[in-house]
Amino acid sequence: MSIASKKYVPEPQPQFGPIEISAFYYPGTEQMAEWDQVEQTLPHIKPLLGWYDEGNPEVIDWQIKWAVEHGISSFCVDWYWNRGVQRLDHWVKGYYRARYRKYLKWYMMWANHNEVGAHSTEDQVAVTKFWIDNYFKTPEYYCIDNRPVVVIWAIENLDRDFIREAAAKGETLQPGEGVKRALEISNKLVRAAGLPDIYFIDMYRARDFDQKKIDIAKSCGYEAQMIYNFSTLGYSLAPEAAKPGDTPTHFSYDCVVKAISKWWEMTSRDPEFPLWPLVPTGWNDVPRSFQHARIIKDRTPEKFRRICESCRSFCEAKGFKRIIIAPLNEWQEGSYIEPNQEFGFAMYDALRDVFCDKPAQGWPPNITPEDIGLGPYDYPKMPHLAQTAWDFSNDMQGWYRHPYGTAYMKTVDSAMRFFRSGVKVPAIRTRITPFAAANFKSFQFRMRVTPCADNPPKGGEETKLYWGTTELPIFSKDFVITEDPTAKTALIPDGQWHDYVLDLTANPHWRGMVDELWFDPVPLSLAYVDIKWMRFV
Repeated sequence: MSIASKKYVPEPQPQFGPIEISAFYYPGTEQMAEWDQVEQTLPHIKPLLGWYDEGNPEVIDWQIKWAVEHGISSFCVDWYWNRGVQRLDHWVKGYYRARYRKYLKWYMMWANHNEVGAHSTEDQVAVTKFWIDNYFKTPEYYCIDNRPVVVIWAIENLDRDFIREAAAKGETLQPGEGVKRALEISNKLVRAAGLPDIYFIDMYRARDFDQKKIDIAKSCGYEAQMIYNFSTLGYSLAPEAAKPGDTPTHFSYDCVVKAISKWWEMTSRDPEFPLWPLVPTGWNDVPRSFQHARIIKDRTPEKFRRICESCRSFCEAKGFKRIIIAPLNEWQEGSYIEPNQEFGFAMYDALRDVFCDKPAQGWPPNITPEDIGLGPYDYPKMPHLAQTAWDFSNDMQGWYRHPYGTAYMKTVDSAMRFFRSGVKVPAIRTRITPFAAANFKSFQFRMRVTPCADNPPKGGEETKLYWGTTELPIFSKDFVITEDPTAKTALIPDGQWHDYVLDLTANPHWRGMVDELWFDPVPLSLAYVDIKWMRFV
C-alpha cells in the first residue's frame, strides 16, 4: 500500500543511540486562546501540526512518531496539582488514548509553584494516591531501575509548608526536613501499593553551582537534579560570545552555544549528584511578556547541532547516559524544536544525526500529515462574541486567561474564578465583535479579590481595563502594550464583594470600534479573583 493511501499516522520507527534522550514537554495549549497570541506575535513559528488540538490522540501519535524517530524516548511533562485541583492535564489524558503510546514513555514534572499552604500531609497523601492509581502502574510511565520517576519543581515550597505544618503542632523542623518528610510520605504509600520507592529528581533553579542546595536535595531523598531552561543564562555565562548591541535580555544564541559547555562542567562537580546534561532550545517570550520579553536571537539548526555535538562529547567523557531537551515545545516562551514552519525538521534531524546510530537502510523519512492527506488538526478560531455584558452563570463567555500569570480559571457559584500566579501582563482577555465606543460611558463589574496572607496588599492597588480598537490595537507592531486606552480605579482587595465603575469617557482614546478587551483586576500575585458580572453601560 502506498504512503498516499494510508488513513492514519504511519507506525513509528524508533531510532536509538548510546545516550538516552528525554525532553521537557509543556502542555500549554489546551484551547485556541493559547495559540492565538503566538499567531499574533510570532506567526512564522507555526508548528507543522498547525495550531493543533493538543489533547487529540491522533495529534499525539504524530508527536510520538516524530519524537521517537529522532531519538527521543520519553517526555517529562509539566503536571499541575493544587490541593486536588488539576489543570493542563489534557495532553496526558490524550496520550493514554493514543495508538502509539507504547513507543514513548512519559513522566511528570510536578509544577508545584502554588500558594503558601498548598502542601500538607493530607495533600501529599492525596497526590501520591492519585499517582499510584492513575500512572505508576501503567506500562507507559517512565522508570529508572524500575522506580517511577517524579521531578518536582520547587523543593522550597514543599519544605516551607511542611515546616509550617509541623510548627502549628509544636514541632520544629530544620530546612530540608520538611520536604524530606513529604517524600517519605509518598514512598511509604508506594511501598504499601507494592511498588518500589519513587525516583525523585529535584528541579535545580540556581544560576550557578551551589553546593548547599545540592547537599539539601541529596539529604532530602532526591536522586538527581535537572534544570528546566538554561538559555536565558547564556549572556551572563558567556558575554565574550555576545554580538555588538547585545544586552542581558536581548542577545545572540551564540552566547548559549558558548555557555552551555561551561554549565555542564560547572554542574558536574559533585559526581554523586550531578545535573542531567541539558540541551537548551532558546528563548523568546514575546507571546507572553510583550515589551518585557527576553529574546535570544540568531538561533539556527547549525548552532543547535553544535550544542548537540558538544553534549555528546561531554557525556562520553564524563560517563553520562541520559540527557534532557530543555524544553521541546514552550511555544509561548520561544523554546521549541518540535517541527515547525520556521525550521521544518532541521532541529529534530540535528538531534537524531548526533545522538542516534544510523541504520543501514537510512533514516526514516520525515512524513507530515499533509503528505498523506491527514489533518488539519487546528483548533477552531477564537470566537469573537457580540457581547457587551457577561454574567458567567455557566461558562467564561468568551474570556480567556493570559498564558502567563493566570491559572485555574473556571466558573464557581455563577462567577468567574481564577488564581493570579503572576502580574507581568493583564490577567484575562477577550476578542469581540466590534462595537462603537460612543454607545457606552462606563465599565461596571462586581468582583472579590482575596489576597494571599504571605503577599498582602501594600496599599494603592488599582484595577484596570485595557481596550483595543480597529485603529489602535492593545499592543503595537513592536509588541509594546499601550497604556493609553485604559481606565482604572482603586481596588479593595479584602476578600469581600464590591461593585466597581470605570469611567470610560474620561479617556480621549475611548472612541472608534472596540474589538478586544484585556482586564487586569489585581496587581498582586498569589491572589484569588472572583467576578460575578461585567458590563458596559
